Amino acid sequence: GNVNFDVGRFGIEFVASPRHADGIVITGPISENMAEALEICYNATPDPKIVVLVGTDAISGGIFSESKALNRSFLDKYPIDLYIPGNPTHPLTFINGMLDFLKVK
Repeated sequence: GNVNFDVGRFGIEFVASPRHADGIVITGPISENMAEALEICYNATPDPKIVVLVGTDAISGGIFSESKALNRSFLDKYPIDLYIPGNPTHPLTFINGMLDFLKVK
């Protein structure tokens, strides 16, 4: 959110409530303890909504992929609209991925 990587200039804002959001950005592995909260957040986000996975840990589980503490059923249940690679993802990679997805020029 700093001056160098301000996505607000492109109309992309991060909000505290899923009820005011157009989508969800998942940036890490989905643990068993967070799976229900993520589903509640997803259901609270109004339609149409997008789901973006950012980073290796969110996309594949990363080094935690074999952990019994992960619950990746959310990813099987709901469509994922955008995958942004990286470990960690560089802010410009995130910005370019979102702008390409949203077709912002």
